[in-house]
Amino acid sequence: MPADEPPAGGTAPDAAPTPGVAAAPSESTHFLFQHKVFTIPRAYFGLSKDTREPTYYVPLGDIQGVLSLPQLVSGFDIAAGSSDAKLLEVVEKGLAYVRRIQPGDSIPRELLDGTASWAVEDKDRMLAESRMRVQLVTWLAGKEVGSSDPAEILKLANDPAIRDRVQEAAGELAQRLGLGAARATDILFRIERLVRELSYIEALRDRFASIKMIGMKLIQLGGAYGPDRGFSQDISRVVTLIKKPLAEYDGLFRKLDARTAKILEMVRDHEAYIEAIRAVRDDMHKRFMLWDELIPRWQALAVEVGSTAETLVRTTYGVVVRHFPQDQGWGLTFGGVDKRS
Repeated sequence: MPADEPPAGGTAPDAAPTPGVAAAPSESTHFLFQHKVFTIPRAYFGLSKDTREPTYYVPLGDIQGVLSLPQLVSGFDIAAGSSDAKLLEVVEKGLAYVRRIQPGDSIPRELLDGTASWAVEDKDRMLAESRMRVQLVTWLAGKEVGSSDPAEILKLANDPAIRDRVQEAAGELAQRLGLGAARATDILFRIERLVRELSYIEALRDRFASIKMIGMKLIQLGGAYGPDRGFSQDISRVVTLIKKPLAEYDGLFRKLDARTAKILEMVRDHEAYIEAIRAVRDDMHKRFMLWDELIPRWQALAVEVGSTAETLVRTTYGVVVRHFPQDQGWGLTFGGVDKRS
């Protein structure tokens, strides 16, 4: 696979079809181009590794043709305002959500109805539901959730004393919102919708943990190489650069957690909160896509001196220096020694 080719599997899934009826692709839901250039087998759209600009990749025997969208439009006489030109605009937006688009693929759901084009695991949904359940009952008791640790949240949510008071808390919340205690079901329905959206945030927390793992392994590698080895300076450059995005990501989670900590406001204004959660979800997902190729390589890396580690450090440096440059000098302490280049 060429170095600049994103892996397959980023295509947005189709919306669920009506049982027993095959859903036919349409121009409003799929990338149905007209020009013959879009019928080339295995051609696809992706973001250029260097510029992160939308690019059309075309296999040409043993090599790969690379066309920016302006080059594609001008080189193949795609008329302004045509259906193909409009779809190329959608491609540009869609690559913020999926890493690869092939002609004929479905348009990412984020652009169709606001839902996510990627899936979450059951554990993410369970954790989001548990957080909401604990938050609801602690609100009823006039307290705040004392822990954000996933294991502690799951333990609290399964406590019979918490579980049995969820309905009572929903009834009280309905009264506070002027709906009447009998409308507790409406409150639970709103919470269910919020849980569905927050489960994506839980999945993103897992991805964030994987990115932080890269930072931790870099520091461990710095210790393995020691202050007397020249390569430790290369490691320190990457660690210094990676601090910036890690701090930004942590800040995004903190802001969202602070905003969703007020259960009364969140349930009352659930539509606005859903929009806000989706905006954060999409922003984080786009940011985290930069790390998708690096994460599995770092997960598999043994922390030891060697060419494999050095190659991966250099690859990681290439990614972070393009997207998170710093003007100030390098600085990192390895073994109590401040290394600067």
